[in-house]
Amino acid sequence: MDLFVEGANAIPRYGESIRCRHYGYAPGGKGSNQAFAVAKQGADVVFVGCIGDDENGKQLKASLDEAGVNTDYLVVDPETQTGLALMLLDDRTGRYVSYVAMGGNDRLSPDAVRKAMDENEFDMVVMQLEMPLETVYQTYELAREKGIPVFLDAGPAMKIPLERLKGLFILSPNEAETEALTGICIDSNENALKAAKWLYDEVSPQYVILKMGERGALLYNGTEAKFIECFKVKAVDSTAAGDTFGAALAIRLCKGSKIEDAILFAHAAAGICVSRLGAQTSIPTEEEVENFLTERIGGVL
Repeated sequence: MDLFVEGANAIPRYGESIRCRHYGYAPGGKGSNQAFAVAKQGADVVFVGCIGDDENGKQLKASLDEAGVNTDYLVVDPETQTGLALMLLDDRTGRYVSYVAMGGNDRLSPDAVRKAMDENEFDMVVMQLEMPLETVYQTYELAREKGIPVFLDAGPAMKIPLERLKGLFILSPNEAETEALTGICIDSNENALKAAKWLYDEVSPQYVILKMGERGALLYNGTEAKFIECFKVKAVDSTAAGDTFGAALAIRLCKGSKIEDAILFAHAAAGICVSRLGAQTSIPTEEEVENFLTERIGGVL
């Protein structure tokens, strides 16, 4: 659950209080945002996660159910709290900082994932790092055994061993996550390409896709790099933009789009997302993204 505070014109220093105009609660969490966004893009999606037996957990489940997400494999653990993120939104930029109490996310076991994968057939697995690292690794290994491509949206930012993730379909960190993984600040196109090559050499995925905010994305396939610009929009809140980007990209690829066209579609979805306040409340439908592209470039590629 996201507790967001908006109206700040700065991020506070230690001991400093900044007056803000509004706060509220919104369903969030990287995995649930991804599942929600996949459903909004018209796909069938099974969500595997862990929540507490509390009011926040009930609201999160209800939000996913309403979006059409299959929550049969959502674990309710009465021994823990549902995860909570405190989001501080900077009015000047639409960007945020957050404090996250992981709660049930830290109790998601590989067994819960195995059950979902044994009882269903999937075209792709989309995952992130807001769960125990062993669950991340075993999810990939289970999918690889079944021949299912895995899209790793490598957030939140952390340095992790990458050896057990060799052969991913897509590895896609944002700027902070790229620096955490590689030690390279991608403040220039040259450094972005250097980081992409480092990640490719470490993981050997089919694609590395670096999300670079308003600078767009870098696509690297081991031999060729391509910078793909994003759409210019008025940013209000960047929460869930990366999750929306990854979900839209994954679904376009499942539908047979070329990788460059899928990234452009994902840029449009993320652009709509950042122009709205909140996490799941800001995620667009497939139709909204198609209308956006029709207005901006005359249609969907």
